[in-house]
Amino acid sequence: MDLQVIDNFLGDYQFKSLQTILMSNDFPWFYNYRTLPPSHPHHNPKIFQFTHVFFNRESGQISPVYADLMGSLTSKLNVRRLIRLKANLNTRTLFHRRGGYHIDMDYKCKTAVYYLNTNNGWTEFKKGGKVKSVANRLVTFNSNQEHQGVSCTDENVRLVINFNYE
Repeated sequence: MDLQVIDNFLGDYQFKSLQTILMSNDFPWFYNYRTLPPSHPHHNPKIFQFTHVFFNRESGQISPVYADLMGSLTSKLNVRRLIRLKANLNTRTLFHRRGGYHIDMDYKCKTAVYYLNTNNGWTEFKKGGKVKSVANRLVTFNSNQEHQGVSCTDENVRLVINFNYE
């Protein structure tokens, strides 16, 4: 498994700025009644999330706050071509809920998950291993690796930024 975990990925100022903006009352989050398509074998109709799509090459969607907020992350990752960039916000649950194993892209590219807050949730990989949600941590892996997000029970939210890139 091609997995790399980097702690303290951004400098303290960049991290705190990004965290403050995304965790503010004014940041626009959009309700998604599902985390996986209904046709997906791991779809669970009881699991929802809030998202903000900063960039999606396939749909042409670009958030007006994309460049200002994400420049430090994409440049530090050495992104040659960005495919999709979105933030996922999952609310606290009474017990850990698994989002369902999935792959992000069905062609060769990379995925990075950047954790914006520390909580007892994690990212789990089907072939083994998990990465705990620790603020300012980044994990990268091949986009065809099956993985799932797992909710937290100790904080109000679990907040990550998900990158798909080349």
